[in-house]
Amino acid sequence: MIQKIDRALCAFETLMVVTLTLAGLAMAFVQVVLRYLFNTGVHWLEAGLVTALVWAMLFGAVRAVREGSHPRVELLPAMMPPKIAAAMNCAALIATFALVVFYLSDAVFYGKFLNMINALHPELEIKQVYPFLVIPIITALMALRYGLLAIVLWRTPATHTPEFDYRERMTKGADT
Repeated sequence: MIQKIDRALCAFETLMVVTLTLAGLAMAFVQVVLRYLFNTGVHWLEAGLVTALVWAMLFGAVRAVREGSHPRVELLPAMMPPKIAAAMNCAALIATFALVVFYLSDAVFYGKFLNMINALHPELEIKQVYPFLVIPIITALMALRYGLLAIVLWRTPATHTPEFDYRERMTKGADT
């Protein structure tokens, strides 16, 4: 079951990163052609480009949870006995999960607020809540990723590197 969720999430992340990056590149190309060949431009292309690339980057950040690519302090756990290092990893994972859930609740609250006041994006001329939706989406996906990571840590509590163990299990096809 975890493996199916992981594969679906990986496919979705890849689709979003590729689609949004290509959309951003297309908007940049159109803007450059319009600016340098026709001495004109479309006012919302810059904002669209930035929005697409920021969204792509944030979906990449979700994938970085799976890959164990987010920065962290490894010096102290490396100096500890395996059980203490595993307990430190568990505490760090719990704290990170709690922080992501807190950010998710704040993002939902702020999204509701933006929708309620009917704020408009100054350049895209759409409701401000639409570009902002990436924040609750990303934090929800990160919470899911950290939840899957917690399951692996729960099942192999002595692991020193839960992200790498998780990735190895998902890659080898051994469902946890």
